[in-house]
Amino acid sequence: MKRETNHGGVWRALFEEQHSELTKVAKILLCRQGSPEATVQTALAELDGSPFHKAFGLVSATRAVVKAAIAHNYISVDSWILTAPSGPVDYERSGPQPLEDLPWAERAAYFLREVLAYSRRDTALLLRISDANVDRLNRFAKKRMGYAIHTLDYSDTLHLKPTRVARSANSMAFASYE
Repeated sequence: MKRETNHGGVWRALFEEQHSELTKVAKILLCRQGSPEATVQTALAELDGSPFHKAFGLVSATRAVVKAAIAHNYISVDSWILTAPSGPVDYERSGPQPLEDLPWAERAAYFLREVLAYSRRDTALLLRISDANVDRLNRFAKKRMGYAIHTLDYSDTLHLKPTRVARSANSMAFASYE
């Protein structure tokens, strides 16, 4: 496989072309504070000068934004806030919630696993939590967003399959990644 390098600002061109999508990723993964634009620029700076492979350019750019947003969260916010357990879900009162309204840890676990299709292990390493916590947060997020969780195989109680009950029309993640 021939490797290309970043001659002529290939990374910058990709970030300009995919600016709105990369900014959405940053918005979803930033906890409370922080500029999505600054996060995207941090990711670009991290990649600038590194080898560019056309087939993996967008994946690499997205990964850099994910890492920059999560790093920003851990630097600017007490880490216990990021890994604190979510409160109980009151389904009667709240109804399905859009992804953007979920507690940060649930939103991040769900977005990385279900939208960006990161592995369970990769998600756990990025979020600095256990694999079991990734599953728990992902399950809570699905419940808050209106998924009914069913087990499909009696012998494997950990195998969960979501069934969509309702979806918020204003969820950025679904609008961009369906």
